[in-house]
Amino acid sequence: MEKSKPHEMAAFLLKHRGLKPSDFWSEVGFKGRVSGILAGKRPIGKEQAKKLAEFFRVRADLFL
Repeated sequence: MEKSKPHEMAAFLLKHRGLKPSDFWSEVGFKGRVSGILAGKRPIGKEQAKKLAEFFRVRADLFL
């Protein structure tokens, strides 16, 4: 089974939970950063991965 790309996992979790990107701006940073992450144009850093993991209540390695 192939591992999902970090930005695909974030987008999947958002959609699956009925959330919008603006729902986790405070976790990752500003609007532009969230947009870049979801588009796969910005990498997710270790600290951001930890924050996303807490927000979604999943393992941080899903975003790395």
